[in-house]
Amino acid sequence: MAGGRPPAQFPGKRIFKEPAGMEGKTPQPGTVGGPAASKREVRRMIRERIGGLDAASREAMSCSICRRVAALAQEKNFRRIAVFAARPGEVDLLPLLDMLPDREWYFPLVHEERTLSFHRVRHHGEFVTGCWDIREPGPGCPELHAGEMDLIVLPGAAFTRDGKRLGYGGGFYDTLLAGPAAGVPLAGVCFPCQLLDDLPMEAHDRLVDMVITPDVE
Repeated sequence: MAGGRPPAQFPGKRIFKEPAGMEGKTPQPGTVGGPAASKREVRRMIRERIGGLDAASREAMSCSICRRVAALAQEKNFRRIAVFAARPGEVDLLPLLDMLPDREWYFPLVHEERTLSFHRVRHHGEFVTGCWDIREPGPGCPELHAGEMDLIVLPGAAFTRDGKRLGYGGGFYDTLLAGPAAGVPLAGVCFPCQLLDDLPMEAHDRLVDMVITPDVE
């Protein structure tokens, strides 16, 4: 691990965040005939669900999630936090730059060998347009080794309350979490329609420590 500083850990057992107002309620179905649906089928189902959300709803829910991420960072005194710039339909975490400017926010840069590096972004003007038209850190943004993060906030097609995550199939985060970021606490963020009761898992898949969804009025 670069720098020799062990990453911050959540105290006690794994922590999973119940979406406010949803305690005890059943997540949206994610199984077909009992067994977990295939990953491709789940991704298709989630795309349809997200497609049914209007822009105003996505923006409001994204802001709510940002407030909860900021509250977590303050509660646990996380200073170095890896997040991501949203692709279409994902949770928008960019408001965190203005919401909690005293923290260090790191965004991923995609490399040809399907690996990620993380670079600190201080303001919106430091972004450039990268792969798939997704914003990424510009050339002047300093890099920090993933193992030095206090928290990594992950995107995903779907999550379960007990920490299962389904990515988009690119394998970028799988490689990161199995190597450079092994042992760093993980938080998944998603809209309520992405929270399922079960997901297909493989041996290399890593659980997240908590799932953060919007507050429910």
